[in-house]
Amino acid sequence: MTAFTAACVQLNSGDDLGANLAAAAAGIAEAAARGADFIALPENVALMAADAAAAARDATGEETHIAVRALGDAARKAKRWVLAGTFGVRNGERLANRLVLFAPDGSVAARYDKIHMFDVDLPDRSYRESATYGSGQHAVVAELPWLTLGLSVCYDVRFPHLYRALRSEEHTSELQSRLHLVCRLLLEKK
Repeated sequence: MTAFTAACVQLNSGDDLGANLAAAAAGIAEAAARGADFIALPENVALMAADAAAAARDATGEETHIAVRALGDAARKAKRWVLAGTFGVRNGERLANRLVLFAPDGSVAARYDKIHMFDVDLPDRSYRESATYGSGQHAVVAELPWLTLGLSVCYDVRFPHLYRALRSEEHTSELQSRLHLVCRLLLEKK
């Protein structure tokens, strides 16, 4: 594997789509200026919606989605590979929680719809990602100049069969595992 520099841009996305995308673009530009070749953004990078209605409000198909245009433009301007967290994309009647990998020219190099939804009951509330998003159906790998990258999102990490599927096709998700660790360490420091 050829050496490269990866950056994990941490954001605090809220319910303002424009502000979130501007912050993500600024993070991409800063990471590129610091020498990153590959830049990863977090889940819900474009919008951290309060409920299903808010998540659906700005969701369109990928071909017209404002986040695809904005983050693709940021990748193109930076001339870097950008793994764009996730954002809600209209997929028929439901939304998909979609991760998009942008090539340095801003084009979509790969897309992955999160397979494992995070549903939890806490003492004071419940959270049902499955009430808003439909599950993806396929494991996805993407060829980067340095390695083959297995795509996954957050809660997917708890399901080893996904990673076995990625490896069974002789693909490796080494970078993805490292990025999960780096992001977790950054969050624990706050």
